[in-house]
Amino acid sequence: MIKPFHLFFLLFPFILFSQNQSQYPDVIIDSYNSSTKTKNSFYGGSKIPSKRIVVSLDSLFYKNDCFISLPKGSYVIVGFTDNYIIDAPNQNDIFIEEVGGAGEYADVFVSSDNVEYSFLGVAGNGSVNEFDLAKINYKKQVKYIKIIGKDNKGSSPGFDLGCVYGLPGANKYEEVVILENVLFQTNKSILLEESFTSLDKLVHQLQKNEALKIEIRGHTDNIGIEVKNQSLSEQRAKAVLNYLVSKGIDSNRFSYKGFGSTQPITSNDSDEGRKKNRRVEFLKTE
Repeated sequence: MIKPFHLFFLLFPFILFSQNQSQYPDVIIDSYNSSTKTKNSFYGGSKIPSKRIVVSLDSLFYKNDCFISLPKGSYVIVGFTDNYIIDAPNQNDIFIEEVGGAGEYADVFVSSDNVEYSFLGVAGNGSVNEFDLAKINYKKQVKYIKIIGKDNKGSSPGFDLGCVYGLPGANKYEEVVILENVLFQTNKSILLEESFTSLDKLVHQLQKNEALKIEIRGHTDNIGIEVKNQSLSEQRAKAVLNYLVSKGIDSNRFSYKGFGSTQPITSNDSDEGRKKNRRVEFLKTE
């Protein structure tokens, strides 16, 4: 049976919608290999000795036989865009696997905004590690996890990261919709004319679904000063709200927020990545 909000998406093809109900991360926010002084390139291998596989950071997005080695000072930051992790009562919340038995360790940090990180604990020693957010009294949503290698032990030197994800009961899922082709003048919150087609279709669907209320969210890339990015993202979200209201939709059906560059959905290391991160999206609030 299709829920009404899901039916809304099926009738609304000009927007991007994804909810894979996965407890795994789905984006690499940042990474650094201290051995090679590079990003996005790491040693590693297969958990099954006789099996040869291609080592990739994307392997952290799903269950597989691969591990990524993080030498001392190396790190990876993974992000969750379809879900977030909470402190579930009376249980552990985050799972991190370290492969092998060479006594390798890593520091683990969590964040809700990719700005302020809290130290969660130390993972390692060739074992499965489960962490309880209650141990550090962390009450915010975990949207980002940073793992930093602490040593160079082992045949593939460093902390061998097999997987990381939210444990059952600790995952919460959001239905976030990215609006396609909503564009603005450079460094301004003035909508370009080519945005009107998509926004007018949104108006039409809001007229047909009068009970629907949404939160409009603005995001930027990481170019420039973050204070200005934060302000610009808010202004752009408000500009979309104002456009919808100008078409006769009740303003009480909307709220808006700006997140600046703190919640990327892909790396900002390329023009294409920055273009994807400059976006407007919305979340159903009721």
